[in-house]
Amino acid sequence: MTFQFRLDAVLRFRESVEHSEEAALHRIVQEIAAVELELQQVDLRQGRLRQQRDHGLAQKLPAVHLLEIAEHELELKQSADRLRSRLQQLEDQRLTQLAIYQTAHRDREVLSELREQQRHTHQLEQRRQEQKTLDDLFLARGKAGN
Repeated sequence: MTFQFRLDAVLRFRESVEHSEEAALHRIVQEIAAVELELQQVDLRQGRLRQQRDHGLAQKLPAVHLLEIAEHELELKQSADRLRSRLQQLEDQRLTQLAIYQTAHRDREVLSELREQQRHTHQLEQRRQEQKTLDDLFLARGKAGN
């Protein structure tokens, strides 16, 4: 008799849930990486603007140009603040999704372990049955030979 796990449909469902929760976690992590990259780019532009402003001050640029640089710096600072806020939201989402994934993983793992235990028990029982059959054949041959 072949092994059949009665909760196989539930196990497949748990595997599916675990996979989708893991994919959701990966999407959040990818978005975090994208926002961090964008933030680094904004930080680099801010650094270049500061250098441009400092150079302009040393070269005595007209106030209009310095004002444009200051306005652009302010825009970049606001953009960086928005990105940092978004990064914090994503980190909160990541932690929440990580907990959801870990729960789904544990749920699937429990069923997988139960399945393996039942398969092991089934295999032991099959071996016992095979050995009993061999023993019965041996005893039957012994009685037939007498």
